[in-house]
Amino acid sequence: MLSSGIYGLFRLDGGPVDPRDVAALGLDSGNVSGAAFAHEVDPQDRTALHRIEADDALTILVGHIEEPQALAVRLNVPPTLPAALLARAALDRFGSETPAEMIGEWSLLHWDRRDRRLVLTMSAARRDRLFFAVDGPRVAVAPNLFALSRIAWIGNRLDEMGLLASIGRADLRAALREEMGDRTMLAKVRQLEPATRLTIMADGIYRDVAAILVPQPRWTGSFDDAVVASEETMQTILRARIARTAVPGVLLSGGLDSSTIAWLAARERAADQRMILLTSVAPPGSGLVDEAVFADAVADRIGLTAEHVSPPENADIYRPSDLILGGASRPPMPVRHCLTETFQMRGKALGATALFDGSFGEATLTGKFALTTMRQQLRGTAGRVRRYLAGTAVEPAGGAFHVRLSAERLGALPEAMRAPPAATVKNEVRRPRDAWGYLPGADKALLHPNEFYPGALRMEFPFRDVRLLRLFAGFPAGFLVHDGLDRAPVRHMLAGYLPDTIRLRRSGRPASPDHMARLQRQAPAARGRIAEFRKAEVQEWIDLDWLDQALAKVAERGPTNFAESYEVQLTAITAEFLTWWRARS
Repeated sequence: MLSSGIYGLFRLDGGPVDPRDVAALGLDSGNVSGAAFAHEVDPQDRTALHRIEADDALTILVGHIEEPQALAVRLNVPPTLPAALLARAALDRFGSETPAEMIGEWSLLHWDRRDRRLVLTMSAARRDRLFFAVDGPRVAVAPNLFALSRIAWIGNRLDEMGLLASIGRADLRAALREEMGDRTMLAKVRQLEPATRLTIMADGIYRDVAAILVPQPRWTGSFDDAVVASEETMQTILRARIARTAVPGVLLSGGLDSSTIAWLAARERAADQRMILLTSVAPPGSGLVDEAVFADAVADRIGLTAEHVSPPENADIYRPSDLILGGASRPPMPVRHCLTETFQMRGKALGATALFDGSFGEATLTGKFALTTMRQQLRGTAGRVRRYLAGTAVEPAGGAFHVRLSAERLGALPEAMRAPPAATVKNEVRRPRDAWGYLPGADKALLHPNEFYPGALRMEFPFRDVRLLRLFAGFPAGFLVHDGLDRAPVRHMLAGYLPDTIRLRRSGRPASPDHMARLQRQAPAARGRIAEFRKAEVQEWIDLDWLDQALAKVAERGPTNFAESYEVQLTAITAEFLTWWRARS
């Protein structure tokens, strides 16, 4: 199955597109003619596909524009204008600032046949990936890295620094962002970043980046006014997304983030619209704690029943499926892929057409108060010490990479990675009168695509909507805490709507209750895969001796802490990815 997004092949010299290149992308090459070929795909949402050919130009939009009527008024065009023409008008008016002005989640391609000029741009938040390759007059575009690698003139030659960056920790990637730019793990393929406009012409490639997370006017209303504005903004966001989703599914844990999404989604759905709640619980008979009681309390209050799910016994925590490996376009880093895949499978079985996820709420509505006073800083330090002594501290295991690289690979690191410049650390401290601004994680939230793999149900992330981020950026930081409550905006918003056992919760429980037990139980089988890794010469990248010993320890006693579990699991997953990649190459 094809990944969702835009596919295209173009000749900047006016020559014909090669049908073999079209076929290599997995598309029908029977009607290929001329200097351009483009195709749009979304297997889950046909309403997201918009295409217009007019005035000797082709415009394709994949995704949705939020509040299109308001945008049409700004552009002085009819409110009924088709989405592709509305996007073209926005591109003409706003140029490189289109991602900042045309709110939504979308990818956009515009091909001008007269001057053979190709424009690619993407919304502030990434909906689908968009990769491209340029070789002389030839240009290829696709939402899947490995689809492009099947084209003969692109190929699958590795960019070693690009692959290393993809498994590097956030600090390394941030420090090398300027040097790495849009590089990927393939030498001839680049990736379009969110909020970027790329213009490709015969005389060169030009990039512009729109300013998204910009300072906002200071809020002049009261705290109560801010809560009302927050609720209205969330209603606007959910109303549009629920309306275009036939059967929404909500991932409900009973925490503040997911409970807020479930409550608002239930309120905004049509009277006869079915809605599904999915809750991660411990496997039957395991005795592990989970969040079922909290999720059920929310479900009961909004008049629904939560479907309890847990990954199958044989779901391999160290080896993601080929669909996940092929859809990630790099070594996949999510550690809870078993649970995510279970949500996908159960959601599809129950008829859901999209899944709503409460991730990224901590940047706005459910943000925690940053430490500002000496007393708060001392309490924070004491908490970290307690977690460290208890063996539960989530701290990096060491090094600049998520995985344990081989000694040979470490010795051959590019100079920039041996001693990368220090990443700029933003001041996370807020005083009550300071602006809320953009809390840590807001920028990262915009980077995530919301298609887990080709054919997966799309994940909706309402909390990363730019309208919400900008609203909160103007609030005083003091609104984080109000009337003695942390996470004050959401706790006040939910008053009278959800039980206080939910509204006033101070901590959560593991999202995947059997995660640590599964790591221990499946470690022996993962060790058994190391022989296959060696046959694939994965030791060129990964320290397989260390992985063997680490898995043996996990099998014997379980992971000591989260940091160890992450490093062992991600090292094994990366070894699986490289083995898969070598086999298909």
